[in-house]
Amino acid sequence: MIKKTILSSGTPILMQKMNSFYSFMLGVWIKYGSRHEPLEKNGLSHFIEHLLFQGTSKRDAKSISLRIDSLGGDINAFTSREFTSLYIKVLDKYIPEAIELIGDIFSNPSFPENEIEKERSIIIDEIRTIEDTPDELIHDLFMSNIFSDSLGQPVFGRKETVMNISRDDIINCFKKYYSSKNCIISCAGNFNENKLIEEIEKNFIFRNTESVPRLKKSTFNPSIRVHEKDLNEVHICLGIESIPFNSPHRYTLSLLNLITGGCVSSKLFQEIREKKGYAYNIYSFLSCYSDTGIFGVYTACEKSRAYNVVELIISIIKNLQETLTEDELQRAKKQAISQLLFSSESTNYVMQNLAYQELYLDRIYSVKEQIRKIESIKISDLKNMAEFLKNKKIALTVLGSIDSKNLSGINI
Repeated sequence: MIKKTILSSGTPILMQKMNSFYSFMLGVWIKYGSRHEPLEKNGLSHFIEHLLFQGTSKRDAKSISLRIDSLGGDINAFTSREFTSLYIKVLDKYIPEAIELIGDIFSNPSFPENEIEKERSIIIDEIRTIEDTPDELIHDLFMSNIFSDSLGQPVFGRKETVMNISRDDIINCFKKYYSSKNCIISCAGNFNENKLIEEIEKNFIFRNTESVPRLKKSTFNPSIRVHEKDLNEVHICLGIESIPFNSPHRYTLSLLNLITGGCVSSKLFQEIREKKGYAYNIYSFLSCYSDTGIFGVYTACEKSRAYNVVELIISIIKNLQETLTEDELQRAKKQAISQLLFSSESTNYVMQNLAYQELYLDRIYSVKEQIRKIESIKISDLKNMAEFLKNKKIALTVLGSIDSKNLSGINI
């Protein structure tokens, strides 16, 4: 059973009891990510995420590590373009101890100067790692090419902007936005609701400061961009502006994504890998945000095949409306429903799903409701979505030992 209540601070808390489980998971979600950062301070939210684990008013970094290990649990965090999340997972018998720990980390970070410099160095190393990992770097390059505003900023920041972030920047941002107006809590697992809320009220301090500013809608920039780099393969990312997370057509696009490149029987996988042998790895993906979305494709191949691979991907996307079949729709529905049910057996997924729905939909849909939405989709819905994508301009980003002349003549 899913339940939503409001804490005394005004912070929403979403709870789903899973009584047959031994585990408990709690996440704190802050509506502040790389998209909200000033250009010159890009990487600020990710920097704060790192520093939350580097000490509080009563614990240093090692004490935090020792405490979570002594509970046999896991504590971590991640930053995205539109939010930051801090979460903890423990056995249900350690819920009070876990909430005390994560409450202390969230409520009382000390941001010690020496730890700031150490983490700055670690983050710069993370950025270098991405620069040396082309199948990750291509996605950052793609986003920066299609969105010239803050949505295109890399989550980790850039070396020069990370070096430009001061302790005052960190403290001011934390005090300003990590507050009751910009947070939600989601929980899943085996717990007693009243005791859970009591522990959260006791251990969390939610400041009542200002809301994160509303963002202007991002503008999608269709273009071809080539980034030359000495690599064995050419990495390709192309995409079309699609729909935001709260669109009523989200389930239709999810099924179309499965059919296009989301499983081993998909059109892209079968044509480009199985039939042509042009690439080892190829897939389509969805990235949905509060105001826009991306329907994209990633692959990597030999330089000599890059032109043909791009042309073939575009052809498959542009011809989806004419090639979709009822059999493909039924397979995609089974895939989507199976993935949903498999995921619903994980406290991690349930906790995250509650948060995503609250953040983007402002209401919670049960698994049964989601399945009904999937089952209601008709072949005509898929074809209408395919037509919608067909009429959109395509953006293409390429990374590798190749120049734009090798791609001249491609019609996006």
